[in-house]
Amino acid sequence: MIQRRFRGTFQYIYAHWPAFLLAYGGMIAALLLIAVGIEQGWLALVPLAAAAAILLGYGVAAAAWSAHQLYDAEGLLPHQVLFDMANIKPGDSLAYLDFGLRERAAEIASRLTKGKVTVIDVYNPQLTPSRPLYRRRMRAPSSVRDPRLDWLNGSVDLLPMPDNSVPALFLCEVLSELRQQGDRKALLKEVRRILKPGGCALIAEPSQSQTNWLTRGPAAAGIPTVQEWRDLLSECGFSLVKERELSGLIHCMQATKIRPADRGQLRFDL
Repeated sequence: MIQRRFRGTFQYIYAHWPAFLLAYGGMIAALLLIAVGIEQGWLALVPLAAAAAILLGYGVAAAAWSAHQLYDAEGLLPHQVLFDMANIKPGDSLAYLDFGLRERAAEIASRLTKGKVTVIDVYNPQLTPSRPLYRRRMRAPSSVRDPRLDWLNGSVDLLPMPDNSVPALFLCEVLSELRQQGDRKALLKEVRRILKPGGCALIAEPSQSQTNWLTRGPAAAGIPTVQEWRDLLSECGFSLVKERELSGLIHCMQATKIRPADRGQLRFDL
C-alpha cells in the first residue's frame, strides 16, 4: 500500500539515485565528523559538520516532497488540472506529447469514453541528454493496450500528424527537458502546425518560484521564469488563455493557436 502510494516518489529517487546517494553519503560523513570532532576535542568542526548535515538532509527531504507532489496520485496531478482547464469532454480526441513515460497519457485516456489519445514519443537522447529522464524512461510501463490510445513515434521538428488535425495537445514537463531554446521553438511550431485553428496547447512546466528555489536550490536558476514561458508561446503563435500555479512547483497554461485572421486583427488594432 505504501509502495503504491509513493510509487512516483520512488521512481523519481531511482531516476536521480546518484544525487540522492551523494547527499546520503555526505550526511553520513558529516555525522562522522561530528563524532570525531567531539571525541578529539575539535569543537570548531562540530557546528560546520552539523550545518552540512542539516543542509543535505533538507535537500533530500525537499526533493522527495516535490516528487511526491508532482508524481504521486495524492499530489498535484498537473495533467489532470490541464484536462479540467480545457473542459475536455469524454468523447473528445486529443494528442499527448511525451518522452515514452506513458503513465500520464494512460490516465488522461481513462477519462475518455469514445474519445482517443494519440501519444507521440519525441524522445531524442541528443536533444534530451538528461540521465534521470533516461532512467525514468527505462522503467516506464510498456505501451498500454487500450482502444482509446494510439502510440506513435515522432521528433521535435516533425510530429507524425496532418496539419490542422488536433483539437487539443498536452505537453507536461516536455519543453523544460529540451536544453536548447531553438528546440523548444521548433517543437511548439510543430504543435501549432497540427493543431486545428483555435485548438489549444495544454502545457505544464516548472518555473522560477520561491518554492522551486527552496526545493531545487541552485538548479532553479536554469528554469525559465513564467514570463519567459509566456514570451515563448507568443513567439510561436499562441495566445495564452488560462494559467494556474500549482503550489509553486509547476505552472499550468492553456494557450490557443492564433488564426491568421486573428493575427491580422491584432495588427489592425495596434
